Amino acid sequence: MTKLVTIGIPVYRRLGFLPHVLNIVSSQVYPDIELIVSDNGMNGSAVHDIVKKYYSRQIRFRQNSSTVGMSIHFNQIIHEASGEYFVLLADDDEISPNYVSELVTLLERHPRASVALSIQETIDETGITLRRSSEKVPEKLTGPDFIRAAWGTHEYGYESFSTFVGRTSNLVNYGGYPDFYKGTAFDDALIVKLCFDNFVVFSTRCTFRKRFSEVSDGYAMGIKELSRGLRDFLAFTESDPIIKAYAVSQCRQWKESKRYLVEMAWKTYYYRWISLYKKRLTPQEWVRAGFYMPFIPDYYRAVVQTFAHSVVDAALEKLEEHIPWAYKFYRTVHPKRVHDGQS
Repeated sequence: MTKLVTIGIPVYRRLGFLPHVLNIVSSQVYPDIELIVSDNGMNGSAVHDIVKKYYSRQIRFRQNSSTVGMSIHFNQIIHEASGEYFVLLADDDEISPNYVSELVTLLERHPRASVALSIQETIDETGITLRRSSEKVPEKLTGPDFIRAAWGTHEYGYESFSTFVGRTSNLVNYGGYPDFYKGTAFDDALIVKLCFDNFVVFSTRCTFRKRFSEVSDGYAMGIKELSRGLRDFLAFTESDPIIKAYAVSQCRQWKESKRYLVEMAWKTYYYRWISLYKKRLTPQEWVRAGFYMPFIPDYYRAVVQTFAHSVVDAALEKLEEHIPWAYKFYRTVHPKRVHDGQS
């Protein structure tokens, strides 16, 4: 007999992809799936009507009377799941038809594994593949080895951990999604907790497709909001009870893992600050935003270097405008180079 798998689809207010995602769940070859669609956007009957029209298998529909935070909403779905295994699938992402069957089989083969991951593709709004994770992954990694590969060496090319197959009991026992501002990096935090003292397993025979959009994925939030969410994540690495217990029992391994997680947090902020937010903010706002993160030596070294390059670039722009011959002479001696997004 197959074991029941719950797929949870949280919905806010962007409903355009929902029929497509429902068809994707309908196409799963795994026979025993419970689908929970949860409306957190006060959409009236709109979400229920779409579900009724496009999904004919076993379904549970729920609706919050008012909008709650992302972590609360996602955890509501987890607590209502009846399946032994659980998958959270965003209303605009995709999974291959064999996704559930492949990853459940993998977890059944590895009882000590708490997380199963597939190949990952990043797609644009139209579904065109932008990037793809490596197919040269081991079938199994320990938790610390996974953290090092995911956020340290980045050797397998994973960009998001929003969708995976996990054991529902583990998700509940580990507290589900932590309550970070705007849900920033809370999926990373959950998978970190799940993999301590456990294994992460991989299949290259199925695919998760993550849709990239500046309207979602946290790219639409303001830079102060991003810094607040990442501060929550950094505080989590110091205060979460499961992490604290692991840090006591596996001090050396946790010290290394924490270094990778802190680096992930500050680099997430830094690279958006020098690119996305530099386009959105005034020069004065952009300079102030460089100091919104807590004191992390590596981060502030990068910020100081970026400011120095920006000053040089501004001076060179003036030189090119007012004394072109001097600028050309300078460039013959110092050809253009790229400094973390600055030329």
